[in-house]
Amino acid sequence: MNPDDVRALLPTELSVRSVTPLGSGLDHHAYAVNDDLVARVAAGPDAADDVRREAAILAVVPEYAQLPVPEPVLIRPEHGLLVYRRIPGHPLLTHTGRDGYAAVLGAFLAQLQTAPTERLGDLAGVDDTPPAAWLAETRDLAEHLPDGVRRRIAGFLADDPPEPAELLVFTHNDLGVEHVLVEGATITGIIDWSDCAVADPATDLGRLARDLGVHTLDALRPGLDEQTRERAVFYARCTALEDLAYGLESGRDDYLRNARRAVDELFSHP
Repeated sequence: MNPDDVRALLPTELSVRSVTPLGSGLDHHAYAVNDDLVARVAAGPDAADDVRREAAILAVVPEYAQLPVPEPVLIRPEHGLLVYRRIPGHPLLTHTGRDGYAAVLGAFLAQLQTAPTERLGDLAGVDDTPPAAWLAETRDLAEHLPDGVRRRIAGFLADDPPEPAELLVFTHNDLGVEHVLVEGATITGIIDWSDCAVADPATDLGRLARDLGVHTLDALRPGLDEQTRERAVFYARCTALEDLAYGLESGRDDYLRNARRAVDELFSHP
């Protein structure tokens, strides 16, 4: 879908002056509309259901989030279209300096995880994929990575995965720095809630540890127990390799740089 196609879907009352591409993910395309809106167009056979689901979740999440999240202003499920007010800032993925954000993100996660799973589970669904399944997928993915990387991660792939979490909580479930918006030292919002689910709390911690550094785990979750720490590092490693594969396939330099740095840190020791 190009900007003209998106413009044709928008009602005249929005007084559309411009539509420009913002970026793409695996399952959507995003466009800036004027200076104050974002239009996200979902792809795939389940696009309509995905838009309804995300809009319903975004109506509830602000009750449990101390950082701004997208505020929908237009929902057109039949076109896979969700329009929300633009949150100022740029993705933390594009910043080389990432010190100082972990404590705020940790507090955000701690509050988010107080959301009642009964209420949000009905909307978001449950992702109880065990670590063993994560490891199996990573082993399959590793076949497509460069030989040097495969040799480096051989011990990790051959090892046993952690035990599954005993307690699932509401999670963003894709909380990498590409979905954290910042202006200078201030986090201005958390975007892209399409993958949120009731899941292992270590999944969000793991992606942030991948992107901010494993040393930030204590700031992200003071007093972190050893079992959750083990799973967080495990998820950090799996998702670093996933992002490396995506960056190599897509040619996205921002993902490649981030993933290579993470792999260097996470697999620096046997």
